[in-house]
Amino acid sequence: MCFSPEADFTVGVAVAGVGVETLRRVRGRRELIVGALPLLFGIHQLTEGFVWLGLRGEVSSGVGAAAKEAYIVYAHALLPAIVPLGFTLLEPDRRHSRWIWPLVCLGLVLGVYLLWQVTAYPVGAQPEAHCIDYTTHTPNDVLIGVLYVTATCGPALISSRPYLRRFGLVSLAGVIATALVRVDELTSLWCLYVAVVSLLILEHFRRQRALEARARPPDMPPATMNSG
Repeated sequence: MCFSPEADFTVGVAVAGVGVETLRRVRGRRELIVGALPLLFGIHQLTEGFVWLGLRGEVSSGVGAAAKEAYIVYAHALLPAIVPLGFTLLEPDRRHSRWIWPLVCLGLVLGVYLLWQVTAYPVGAQPEAHCIDYTTHTPNDVLIGVLYVTATCGPALISSRPYLRRFGLVSLAGVIATALVRVDELTSLWCLYVAVVSLLILEHFRRQRALEARARPPDMPPATMNSG
């Protein structure tokens, strides 16, 4: 589905719509990072649409370069930093939360390291077999890849929330399948795959709000975004 700018724009708009619907169900600051992920994934896919257009010469070189940098910074540096933190804040079980905190530290360190790699050195992007092959200066690709998957998939797998665990399982299965089939296009294909499973995040918040509504006395108003 990320085989063209048209596909990226179509998927981006659809996933962004899921993101808006998810944010409507967010109650409290602790839910905000995970609740915002679907919208961020949608914007990410829209950004790759402009990467495609830049590679085709259909937008200015400045726009194409800016889209490429934004795409790679989000995928490589921002995601491993915010995903573990978001799942930790969302986790109601203290035991599960303690297990996730080491992944928060891993994600922050990895995010800072990868941010340095993708901003201090050139980033390449070339269309390959209907996908975009992103290249960076980052050494030890296998080790970094394992740490990245651990930081981004591990917190969901540890979560006490069923639909968030499914998010982790689907994401992990997707990255393994993608790596086996098209390892050179992993950044492009896996980020799209994670965007699609944003539906599981929406379903988590939908079910959570439904459970709270059933447990809440009829005269009690719902929680607001100002609640912790």
